[in-house]
Amino acid sequence: MEDEILMNGKKAKEIVRQKKLLEKIKQHGVTLEFEENMVYINGSSALEVLSVKNVVNAFNRGFDSAISSLLLDDDYDLVVISLRDFSNSEKRAMQLKGRVIGTRGMIKQRLMKETGCYINVYGKTISIIGQIQNLSIAQSAIEMILNGAKHDNVFSMINKRKVEVYLNGNR
Repeated sequence: MEDEILMNGKKAKEIVRQKKLLEKIKQHGVTLEFEENMVYINGSSALEVLSVKNVVNAFNRGFDSAISSLLLDDDYDLVVISLRDFSNSEKRAMQLKGRVIGTRGMIKQRLMKETGCYINVYGKTISIIGQIQNLSIAQSAIEMILNGAKHDNVFSMINKRKVEVYLNGNR
């Protein structure tokens, strides 16, 4: 199976230098070919090609190679939230980014700590990498913030959802 992804020019040049990441990808039976900003992904397994495409996409969204490579594990996934879905102006998009990041990055740090997910605000997107059971909690929390919910209410929801996950046996 073959797939392709168009990368940011700076990130396309940077991924070529990520030897450890490229070696991990190769161990999954997938090869990458680079042509300017285009990355061609080739492999015999559609699932592995999709996993590698997620890794490349995560790297392109601003995650470092170590965090991006977590997506090679079936327990992890990537969610990308577009700020365009929540705002209709550049000014509002910047305000929303600020609400998710918080003063000195405190809201983002707390979201990551309490959900166990990695969050990156890059360009006009907010990307999340995490284990499947935590990913939906982090996504809901960020969407609540983007829709104007108070931060205290968001963190209360996170705690309630974590208890539900624990009680359902998904520890």
